[in-house]
Amino acid sequence: MVKRLLLVDDEAAIVEALQDILSDEGYAVEAAFNGEEALQRLHAARPDLMLMDLMMPVMDGRELLRRVRQDPSLHDLPVVVMSAGRITDEERQAASATLAKPFELEVLLETLQKHLPEPESST
Repeated sequence: MVKRLLLVDDEAAIVEALQDILSDEGYAVEAAFNGEEALQRLHAARPDLMLMDLMMPVMDGRELLRRVRQDPSLHDLPVVVMSAGRITDEERQAASATLAKPFELEVLLETLQKHLPEPESST
């Protein structure tokens, strides 16, 4: 079963590059360019994992992470935070994992694999 990712970043070049890479790795990738757009997409169709930046316009990643963790329908969603800036202890605790930009592709793929939910077996 194809794993669905929501990629949230306001930098189009990063979104495009990661979408291409992750699609080539077999993921179905949807993109949002700010936290507000991400929330709309999360409520329309919940992905298996959200990969998000912290620094964005309209609604930043910090607010998005806070809202996701407070929402009963999303609170357990795996969230990987990526940032070129400082990631606070509070953000590290709320996130499933954090990545400092720039990061190695192998590290990203290992992190996604580690935090994606296992498929439910039908026994």
